[in-house]
Amino acid sequence: MSRHSLLALLLLMTLAAGPLYAQVAPPPVAPVPQAATAATPPAPPAVPVEYVFPTGAGLLLFHVALAKVTDFDAILVRLKDALAKADTATRKLQAANWLIYKSAEKPAVATDPVVYLFLFDPAIATASYDPLLLLAEVLPAEVQPLYERMKAAVVRVERMGLTKVR
Repeated sequence: MSRHSLLALLLLMTLAAGPLYAQVAPPPVAPVPQAATAATPPAPPAVPVEYVFPTGAGLLLFHVALAKVTDFDAILVRLKDALAKADTATRKLQAANWLIYKSAEKPAVATDPVVYLFLFDPAIATASYDPLLLLAEVLPAEVQPLYERMKAAVVRVERMGLTKVR
């Protein structure tokens, strides 16, 4: 098992043990204003502090409605494309250390969400890991519909800044 897989597993086990994390609900994403004209790209969403990890590592847990998993998976495809197309040094560093996991177990009850884990190790302490901000920078024409799909799919977002122990 790789170091990242083991870390993700340990974090998930820790989260399952009790509420040791900061909870953010509803998803802390700002709506993207409609563009004035077709030629003007939409403005990027505001950068919530919840997506910055000054400790140098962090994770986001997206709880996605079971009925909207397909939509969220499609958003992740676009996010992966955006990470691959990122052209700034900061975004390239982020892309190299931005891991995404999906819970392998199906929810026990149809109303339970599916959990996606975004792990940033190491995280750039001053950079935003807001997925919508990245999409707005790299795929501006697509950000508004992706935001609407994400808003409909995500039940809750949890954030955890991490401090390396060993």
